Amino acid sequence: MKEPLKDLQRFRDFLSSIPLDKYREELKNIKWVEQDLPKEILPLSSIFRYYWEERNFLNFEEWFENFWQHINNNQESKRALEDFKKYYFNRDLGENDWFKKGFKARMYRTWVSVLTQLDFCYLFEYICDKESKNLKLECNSELDRKGIDARVNEINFQIAKITQRKEARSASKKKSLITIPYAVFNLEDFERKIGSKRVKDKTGYQNSLEAFKKYFIRLNNGFVVFHENYLRTIIENISDIEKLKKVVEEISRELAGG
Repeated sequence: MKEPLKDLQRFRDFLSSIPLDKYREELKNIKWVEQDLPKEILPLSSIFRYYWEERNFLNFEEWFENFWQHINNNQESKRALEDFKKYYFNRDLGENDWFKKGFKARMYRTWVSVLTQLDFCYLFEYICDKESKNLKLECNSELDRKGIDARVNEINFQIAKITQRKEARSASKKKSLITIPYAVFNLEDFERKIGSKRVKDKTGYQNSLEAFKKYFIRLNNGFVVFHENYLRTIIENISDIEKLKKVVEEISRELAGG
């Protein structure tokens, strides 16, 4: 049973418990399983089932081991996994530790990305419930495979990660759906540049920093989540897609330092 007011807090508590620095250091150079995966071993259905449908917030190690066991206990998935390993790596199938390590790193990156999408969805439900807004939000693996992170009524949304100010300028330009810029800025670097005599565009960095604080929250472990200001603006304009596009373009402009 969904309880939007409680679910958001539970989800945010879970996000804040993820040891991001630990995984970043452990997995940063493990990138040997980057090929297109067969559908039988894609993780999306599992992630959405646990973290959205069941709202069972397993830590990454628990989720990955459950998913790995599921693949190896299912005849069709296991065959697809073995064929994939033979085709791309030509290694003995008994060398599971080598492959599993690379596969795990790939799954972690997907896992974190989907959790970001889900934060948007949990906060959206929270605001709608708190303010008695009757909006239908959809979020599942089928939509995700089509490049849609969330659907509200007939409007499709995609969350676009941006790490640089200049990326914010083009984040909302796709015509087929509403692209939501999700800023993962290096705030300490911005602050250094604002205080540096060598940097001419101090105002731009200051504006970007203020926009970040207006639209996002950085949790204690570094995970960036959406601020109510951001989604409330979207919800207030969702009945008119042209107004909504303009709102998102303005947010992109602010994040770019304009």
